[in-house]
Amino acid sequence: MNPGRLLAEYRPQLILVVLVTLSLFSLITGADSSFIHMGLSRFVNLSAYPFLKLRYATVTGVESTYKVFADPKSIQKENEALQLEVASLRARTARIKELDRENQRLRRLLAFQQQEPGLSLQPAAVLENYKGMLRIEGGSMQGFQVSMGVITAEGIVGIITEVADFTSIVATLHHVDCRVGAMVLRNRLRAYDGVVHASGSDFNQLCSMEYIDMKEEVRIGDQVVSSPESLFPAGLPVGKIVSLRGGGGLWKSASIEPVVNPYQLDEVLVILRALEASEYIAGPPASLSGTDVPFISKAPEMPDQRSLQERYAP
Repeated sequence: MNPGRLLAEYRPQLILVVLVTLSLFSLITGADSSFIHMGLSRFVNLSAYPFLKLRYATVTGVESTYKVFADPKSIQKENEALQLEVASLRARTARIKELDRENQRLRRLLAFQQQEPGLSLQPAAVLENYKGMLRIEGGSMQGFQVSMGVITAEGIVGIITEVADFTSIVATLHHVDCRVGAMVLRNRLRAYDGVVHASGSDFNQLCSMEYIDMKEEVRIGDQVVSSPESLFPAGLPVGKIVSLRGGGGLWKSASIEPVVNPYQLDEVLVILRALEASEYIAGPPASLSGTDVPFISKAPEMPDQRSLQERYAP
């Protein structure tokens, strides 16, 4: 006889026999009935789990299929809502990153202000830039004046050329209206006209130092800083020499890459007042001049024009 058919035919009797056997086992051994009940429950749950899982998946799939075919507009609206939520989260993340970058920039500006006690600086936001010019927030009401220098923690930006009540125009080193007195930091070399100026084209973001005597030693990579004759305090970074031109006449020229790119600025510092640093008036420190010996000026000594009485008076 077929075992499967036999099991199906006598299933109630078999279940009764199993229950009676378990009851007798519990009575004879004194086992707790709850233990048997828990065992039976666990067996039933494990047996029924695959069928429950299959039923859930089937119902969910049927419902999803019904929504797609029966109500496509609700699906489209749900997708649009999800897309809007994703776009909002991306915008929020971008804003957080921008705030973090702004925080870092402001921290650098604050640290620079604290490191330069001789400079009275006023922060100003950059409102727009165009062809080497910047429009900054702050004007005569904030004490800004024409010819005031504008810098960042990295170096020189430019000079204020126009002032309104609440805004000002800054000519950067990329604009022809900006001319900065400068010198080579390594040897304090100045050009004949003593200035660094724009190359004449906004697309060429290099500056020029012209009329350098052919006999003077100038190297590619030399750092260029503001000179004591400049509107700026001496020693502020201007840029570095990236190429040299000329060689057939009396003069040669140097192309200088500014240390600050004005088209990437969001905040600047306006110099309201400055006290000259004595080390840059007399000469840069040995650490800045690139040598291990203190800087010694090569200028000829001035004659002593005091009278004999003044020279030898006790």
